[in-house]
Amino acid sequence: MEKLGTSIQTTSVADVVRRARAQSYEKRLSVAQEREVKDIGGILVPNAFQVPNEVVDDGWLKELGGSEIKVLIFITRKTFGFNKIGGDRIPLSQIIDGTGLSRQATVSAIQVLENCHLIRVVRGTSQDGVRKMNFYQLITRTDYNRSKRG
Repeated sequence: MEKLGTSIQTTSVADVVRRARAQSYEKRLSVAQEREVKDIGGILVPNAFQVPNEVVDDGWLKELGGSEIKVLIFITRKTFGFNKIGGDRIPLSQIIDGTGLSRQATVSAIQVLENCHLIRVVRGTSQDGVRKMNFYQLITRTDYNRSKRG
């Protein structure tokens, strides 16, 4: 699998989205990619939540479909919006209710966002194989944090 920084810089957002839609959701971030991502912290506006600038500035807003944007905004609200910068467990039913999407559209949108490396999903299962609630985390780029240091 390509390094996250390399694939994002050398591939257009449109190509990344097309490729993510074509891939299965079983792909995971490598250990090296996980080291390259870091959470953004802080709340700037009361009674509001922030959407990372790269969603708009890097062209994701233009390329992602409506269901994908809905799910991304919902996960952003449930994580960054509640100051859970490291992510949170969110029931799939809550995402479905919050976005108004069908189960199939929601699962598909989650797969695309995960394949685009915009979110990380840690699928919950118990030791006996029973499914549990998934953990969702926004993936943010380390260069954001480096640029804020001065």
